[in-house]
Amino acid sequence: MRVILPGSYDPVTLGHLDIIKRASEEFDEVFVVAFVNPKKKYRFSVEDRVAMLMLATEEFDNVLVSYSDGLVVDYMREHGIEKIVKGYRTEADLPWEREQAEYNLKHGGYETELWKCREGLEGISSTLVRDNLTAGKSCDEILPQKVMKYISSLNE
Repeated sequence: MRVILPGSYDPVTLGHLDIIKRASEEFDEVFVVAFVNPKKKYRFSVEDRVAMLMLATEEFDNVLVSYSDGLVVDYMREHGIEKIVKGYRTEADLPWEREQAEYNLKHGGYETELWKCREGLEGISSTLVRDNLTAGKSCDEILPQKVMKYISSLNE
């Protein structure tokens, strides 16, 4: 089965990587897609977000990384993807994720599996990473090492 893990991945965190790894173990093909919302401001360009995703997932043979500025359901139709997988950190995230899942089911006919992140990863978010980077704090405990090196290279 082909699944999609849509997100902004601004940048990809250890929490994201945990869900990606688990999906790669359960499904035949995993599309990890950085979506571009013109109404949203990103810290990293889509090219950088894709590059970081590729570095973070290079060990998984069945993970394909790309980006889109369209709708998730349209991307799924174009690529023959059957299901959506989304991770969530805490129960507070669930209303938003369920709302998105209902939209994708109603407008595309696609079901969403919502996976709780593993214990110890609940506090990790891309927002925390961006805040830490702005404040000059370490992100070693919340980013894949290859992603941290990539971000460091951008600042040189």
